[in-house]
Amino acid sequence: MKQVKIKNIILISMVLVCVYLSSSVWLKLPDLFKRNTEADEGYIPNGQVESEILNVIRPVKSVIKYNEYYTITYSDEQDMWGMAVAAMNDAFKSFDKNSINESAAFPSQYLKFDFNTDIPVEIFTGNFKIENKEINNTVKGIKNVIIDLENPRSIYIYNGENTVKIESKGIDTGEIIGKVKAMNLADESAYVFNQKIGEETIQAPVPLENTALYPVIVQSELNVFDAEATDKIAKDYFRNSYDYVRKSVEVNGNTIYVYRNKKILKISSEGLLDFYDTSTELKGSSDVYSSLVRAIDFIGKFPDFPEGLYLSDVENIEYDGNDGFRYTFSYKIQERPILFSKVRENSALQIDVIGDSVVSYRRFIRKIDESQRGRMSEIQVLSAFDVIMGNLYAESDEVDGSAPELKPLKKEMIKDISNIYLGYFDLSRISREQVLRVVWVVEAGDKTYIFNATTGALIEEWQ
Repeated sequence: MKQVKIKNIILISMVLVCVYLSSSVWLKLPDLFKRNTEADEGYIPNGQVESEILNVIRPVKSVIKYNEYYTITYSDEQDMWGMAVAAMNDAFKSFDKNSINESAAFPSQYLKFDFNTDIPVEIFTGNFKIENKEINNTVKGIKNVIIDLENPRSIYIYNGENTVKIESKGIDTGEIIGKVKAMNLADESAYVFNQKIGEETIQAPVPLENTALYPVIVQSELNVFDAEATDKIAKDYFRNSYDYVRKSVEVNGNTIYVYRNKKILKISSEGLLDFYDTSTELKGSSDVYSSLVRAIDFIGKFPDFPEGLYLSDVENIEYDGNDGFRYTFSYKIQERPILFSKVRENSALQIDVIGDSVVSYRRFIRKIDESQRGRMSEIQVLSAFDVIMGNLYAESDEVDGSAPELKPLKKEMIKDISNIYLGYFDLSRISREQVLRVVWVVEAGDKTYIFNATTGALIEEWQ
């Protein structure tokens, strides 16, 4: 009888232990499908991300107007932007109504940093750890940061609508001013002002550049033909839930990883990394700076942080009734902006953040194929002026009633030209040995025209 009781006790104990262990496993099971944080390999603490975040909040170009010289540069070898950021920090610390002019005129001698879009000022104040609603309400966004080369105690910020001048004894831009004045500006790229075409005048400076590296041959940062490499990217993302992921390879070469039809990672044959996640429980609401920190942290892990990446656009978005932000990034090749064909709707990198969750991530980064360097050399290209003239429609083009050659520019548009620059255009068709086209980009009104710099032909028109 005692033996039976002992057996029953042992059996009951074993059942209780099994129930306890199984309940523990099932209760913790959802954690298997969540990304780890501090335990993750390669985890970057927020403090470290924040210290690096201004590396991607960089202007696309710098404009110098000093004495008789006017030049534009797309590189920053002397880190003058870093010095300008320090000056902005000092300016915001001493910001008050008595130190600002909300409708200031540009200084006559200046260094101007240009962003592609208005960067929300909260990104800067968030990084500086400055809480001052007056800054957010007054400055709002940052399109240009201007350094007065004659006044080291001031800094100007243009927000797309008006120019705010901040002047304070706490500001010191003397080091930047010294570096600009020490530059040999005569050796920099030259520009022509007030270029006339017929009765109309181009309001933007016209660059006189006539050479560029060509052909520039690039390849995807991802080796889409290496199954082990693509599997590793998937494992790094899905982590503990990777064993539950279904993998398939399409006829066109696209590789797709699917978890519960809610979490999908796709690596296309052209090298586009694309994923979206509807499995995340959206919670919390973050401001534009906190969401950017989350985005930067995520980008650095999948697969790593691209060299030369910079923020080019910020949008407010809504997802399942939750507000968030879409961050678009671009980069340069040979210190020139890279543009992607709108036909394929690609951008270098785009990431959507809702609360503290990344719900969408698209990444299409190219790099120069170093094995093809021997094929690349500086060549002569058409001048910007010749390209504009060659694409300018005139009534005299209509001869004998025959159909005129299609030309996108009209005389009345000349005065609306606001920007002209040389860049590289990516057709985004193949993952390897893709030749970038050298292009002249002409922005007029709300349209952008992309012209082949070697033939003058229109490639694409954006609106």
